[in-house]
Amino acid sequence: MRPVGANREEAADVRVLAATNRDLAPMIDDGSFREDLFYRLETFHITIPPLRERGEDVERLALAFLRRSAAALDRDIGGISPEALRALRRYDFPGNVRELASIVERAVAFCRGAEIGESDLPDRVLAGPVAPQPADGLWGDEQAMPTLAQVEDRYIRHVLDRVDGNKRQAARVLGIGRRTLYRRLGVD
Repeated sequence: MRPVGANREEAADVRVLAATNRDLAPMIDDGSFREDLFYRLETFHITIPPLRERGEDVERLALAFLRRSAAALDRDIGGISPEALRALRRYDFPGNVRELASIVERAVAFCRGAEIGESDLPDRVLAGPVAPQPADGLWGDEQAMPTLAQVEDRYIRHVLDRVDGNKRQAARVLGIGRRTLYRRLGVD
């Protein structure tokens, strides 16, 4: 690269981290995303499911956002009530993690007690879209049953965790080919 005002080029060691909420394959096909750029960026492809499919992360993220917001707003709020956590876990989060951060920041700003309660959450969280809940045990009650695709996705990720991310070994454990595993993970 050549810095502005310099007469010679200098070597640089950089990595680009890019994220999108769109499926780029159809965009490449219809010409709205450059294929060459895709292949330059796509060295390591990581698919992160939306928050509504990662209910177990809601509490951890909410508490992290609580600490950050409480410090920024100079508020002494020690936690989130179990009822408020249940309401957050049930919510669908159409705005994903950013929406959770905004909800917690708002709750910190308006909270009158030592912890965030249900009454501190926006009405849309209490009455809004409900995310599918993971079942207790194998089946749980019918309202809480995950879809087959969710169960398969969770199991694939569980197997990958158990084999320390080794895709060849995971494919062998799952009884599928590596290409099938890559396709299921959203890696082309």
